[in-house]
Amino acid sequence: MITSRKILTVGVALSAGLFLSACADDNESGTGDGATTTVAPAESETAAPTTADEQTTTTTAADEQAGEDPVFNAIAAALAEHSGGIIISIDREDDTDIYDIDLVSGEELIELKVDTDGTVREDEREREDEEVVDAQNITVTVEDAIRQALDQNPEGILDDAELEEENGTLQWQISLDDGERNDLTELRIPA
Repeated sequence: MITSRKILTVGVALSAGLFLSACADDNESGTGDGATTTVAPAESETAAPTTADEQTTTTTAADEQAGEDPVFNAIAAALAEHSGGIIISIDREDDTDIYDIDLVSGEELIELKVDTDGTVREDEREREDEEVVDAQNITVTVEDAIRQALDQNPEGILDDAELEEENGTLQWQISLDDGERNDLTELRIPA
């Protein structure tokens, strides 16, 4: 009888603790100025900042906490917009987290501007036979190549990644910056 009371008491205490901690998280999510920002897990991050400055700060802080480079949000947004596309180039614009992304979709090269908040704008669409063939021959995606580069340099963030052919071999040329956007290293990863 005493054992079942202890088990019941512990169960009630744990349930109450979980309930109260869930309530506390909801109350602490406000920013203090009446606006609310919701931060979801790293794989599906969504934030509703009100200005470009807040967007960059919010994305960077959330990504640093999750240990994830903000480029992965931009990659996900581009591929969601162009299902089946193959990214062949990514370049982060200086001083922002806006990415120029080139992807091959079908027989076309599509140039995009992608914000880490998921906004995708198409800049140009053209037929580029060489890029289409190269994209169809890769065995390592740009996302996997970037992850490999970041595994080797965990303090880095992506500056740019580009699919290149060197001596008949496709490679990802990846440039990483440090947290202050200074050049860190360049790597070549087989594609």
